[in-house]
Amino acid sequence: MMKNAVVLGATTQVGFALCQYLIDKEVDVTGVVWSEKMDGKSEEMLMEIGRNAFFSSQSERFFNQSIDAVFYCLDEIDNLDETEQKQYVDLAEHAKKLVFISSYRKFGWNREFRQQVMSKLSGSQDQAYCAIYLPMVYGPWQHEEESVHKRLLEELEQKESVPMAIKEHDVLFVEDVSEAIYNFLIRNEDVKEVLFENDNSKALEELIKELNLTCLTIVEPEEVKKLTKYKVPQHHTIKEGIQAQRDQLNQRLKID
Repeated sequence: MMKNAVVLGATTQVGFALCQYLIDKEVDVTGVVWSEKMDGKSEEMLMEIGRNAFFSSQSERFFNQSIDAVFYCLDEIDNLDETEQKQYVDLAEHAKKLVFISSYRKFGWNREFRQQVMSKLSGSQDQAYCAIYLPMVYGPWQHEEESVHKRLLEELEQKESVPMAIKEHDVLFVEDVSEAIYNFLIRNEDVKEVLFENDNSKALEELIKELNLTCLTIVEPEEVKKLTKYKVPQHHTIKEGIQAQRDQLNQRLKID
């Protein structure tokens, strides 16, 4: 049973959805942003979840109590200075479980940081870890460089549609991802590295058709091919997921 958790990267797309899901499960969540230099988007996200009694935002980054799980959402750690990086690494000493979450496109990119964190494990049987790798994740707060975001922005700004390609093997809706992460952990799966896959094998095809995208074939790294696969139930249809992303993006445009 998870009673408390720290989410590092709380203003990343997956980190934010994970905070929301854990809060719904009445887990006491401390959200930490990767850098003190927050942009307007990060401030909006923290304001949205900061009203909940089960959430707190930690700016000093000192934790002395035991933590059931620390989630490292690793896709946006490239701007950390040495002091910040050391604080996040040291946090591992207080955790019963470490969970590394990353796009499989960045499989090797954050390996050095993970190794630094892992060096803080005490070797106690009470401490465990796992690394979860994800395909493209769409839905609210998707990164602005992704094709889905660009296509929906075109639509909302009433711009002419331009040819756009997507380089993926699979796709997952962000809320399905956060639920799957939680369920994977509470089942005490004895797997150290896992690749999440949509249990709907037609998901990417449906997304491409819905948004008039082009799919480019890419070659998966050999390391990724060897990972244990974990099927993520698709609880939201592709159309529902796209609409959720469209609604959130439209709301942001109105605020801006």
